[in-house]
Amino acid sequence: MAKVLSNSADGNIFSPTTTWAGARDATAGGTQSAAVDDEDYSPNFTVVSRFGSRGASNTYKVTRSFMQFDTSSITGAVSSVTIGVRGSSSNNGSVIAVKASGAFSDNATNLAIGDFDAIDGYTTGSSLAGNATVYGTQIVTTNWSTAGYNVMTGSNDLAADMQNNSVVDICFMDYTHDYLNSAPSSNGTFNCGGYYADYTGVDRDPYIEFTEAA
Repeated sequence: MAKVLSNSADGNIFSPTTTWAGARDATAGGTQSAAVDDEDYSPNFTVVSRFGSRGASNTYKVTRSFMQFDTSSITGAVSSVTIGVRGSSSNNGSVIAVKASGAFSDNATNLAIGDFDAIDGYTTGSSLAGNATVYGTQIVTTNWSTAGYNVMTGSNDLAADMQNNSVVDICFMDYTHDYLNSAPSSNGTFNCGGYYADYTGVDRDPYIEFTEAA
């Protein structure tokens, strides 16, 4: 089996605001939004949070991670695809991998806040089930490892795009709330931690592992 690693443009984007729709469906976020593409690892690989107090409005925050993989050398049919992300710090959330579309808009070298909704099939105000292109199976709450790799089974869509495209962009997002567009019913932080390509060495880098036909 062969392996490709995420490049150093990977990172996360977060969008905080006072409404669930505003945080989840932001196109470029508000003034507090940010894109971070130089982290080694973060407890906020994916996040959905809600905070509030009696008599005050709730505050919501959504964080998504984006990664880019060079697949230009792949020409044969791809099979047996898996996506691996080394976990860290927290596993109070859930994760699913979906196809990103138009991310890394700054010459494919940096994330920008405008990439927050750069997801193939993204539908504002609706669940992404049946709309987004799923690249990797979801990992639900507490099953996310904080001490080893989390391996997701890759989809046929991912395999086809690896063969046909020179780069593959992936968005990792919270499954239970963000992907399904279900606002948290209580205050809390639902997050999973993970490593990025900027971590020293390659032993904790995100990867795609696959079999390519001759």
